[in-house]
Amino acid sequence: MQHKDRKEDVVTDEMIMNHIYVLRGQKVMIDLHLAKLYQLGNSRVRTVVSRNTTRFPADFMFKVSEEDELSLIRQDSEIKRNPRLRASPIAFTEQGLAMLAGLLNGERAIAVNIRIIRIFTLIRQIVPDFPELYREMEQFKNSLLRSDT
Repeated sequence: MQHKDRKEDVVTDEMIMNHIYVLRGQKVMIDLHLAKLYQLGNSRVRTVVSRNTTRFPADFMFKVSEEDELSLIRQDSEIKRNPRLRASPIAFTEQGLAMLAGLLNGERAIAVNIRIIRIFTLIRQIVPDFPELYREMEQFKNSLLRSDT
């Protein structure tokens, strides 16, 4: 008999928040991390997207460029370039995550989707309430962009 709440089955808010990045001025999550959260193979996430391309316009998801990948590495030192990866990672915006949520089924997918959507909603609510924090985040983002050149 399986224990329903095994440690590896639990997805915490912190786990999700640690995998939200800023690319191209948008908060995104990467397919590789989503696959881990959903406990799916990365190819499964890509298969869902490829079978539903009309549901994922450019503002919902995009392939991570080399410049994006460098930005990811600066935001999370645990992300390393992996030359063995055949395809560039895919970044999902908040809208893309919501669309993906509607396409993945199962108890775990539903639970993870709910947590992701709640965290993105919380982020949207918090930032406008703290204009100083927003200004500091913008200054930090701009300093990162200047250091890229």
